[in-house]
Amino acid sequence: MAKRKRKSVRRLYIRSYYRLEEVIQKINNGQVIIRSNAEDDAYQQFGWGLSDITNAYRKLRPKHFHNTGVSEYIPGVVIDAYKATINGEKIYTHFYINDETKYLIINSFKEQ
Repeated sequence: MAKRKRKSVRRLYIRSYYRLEEVIQKINNGQVIIRSNAEDDAYQQFGWGLSDITNAYRKLRPKHFHNTGVSEYIPGVVIDAYKATINGEKIYTHFYINDETKYLIINSFKEQ
């Protein structure tokens, strides 16, 4: 009988486009725009306001990284997506950093 292959307990992550340290630094410096749809979804699904969203971003870690893609709506813009459980809520969020303004743009924040 052949030996069963053991599943690796170590998860390999694809690298995010934006450095999480830079994202959190932009939030701490007030260089963030939270789109109204992200704000509305966070409020409707979790009862969270703007400060709750920014606090959740401060708790993101590299292990929460989900994927990177290119925006369907803004040509050439790269978007990073994260999935995490924060404050007991399973969140899905994605964002990008505007090349011109250097602001962090949070364009989605909802339940997984």
